[in-house]
Amino acid sequence: MDTNWQCVPVAADDAESLIPLLHDAEEDDDRIRAALRDPAVRGYLAQAGDEPVGAAVMRWSDDEPSELLYLAVAATARRQGHGGRIVAALLAELPRHGRTMLVGTANCALDNIAFYQRCGFRMHAVKRDFFSYIDPPLTENGIVMRDMIVFSYER
Repeated sequence: MDTNWQCVPVAADDAESLIPLLHDAEEDDDRIRAALRDPAVRGYLAQAGDEPVGAAVMRWSDDEPSELLYLAVAATARRQGHGGRIVAALLAELPRHGRTMLVGTANCALDNIAFYQRCGFRMHAVKRDFFSYIDPPLTENGIVMRDMIVFSYER
């Protein structure tokens, strides 16, 4: 892994540049844009040297749990530890915003479920029928995407 790896906040004016990287986390550009317009939300770009390798979108809160809204690693950079490094960078920032970070993923996203647990997150809640707005329903790992599994990380 590149020794010049970094995960840096992106200025609100430049947040649009994150959208192509975030397509694997959310296919609807308008949903990403809506999140990035929220003043409590911050976009992050992960780079190895000059190469963009991933992106994240965080909703920071001092009063409620902060939430990792989107996380994606570029297809060419997967399985190299970038996702874990992005999460670690965000967790390092957590103490400035409280004690708890939440993240949700689909019930059928088995790799994501394992990933967040490896990062230290614990199962927190299930939002039944969260993905009912997707028509026709998506399937991953032979499982219909229906519910969101919410994980929490406590500092």
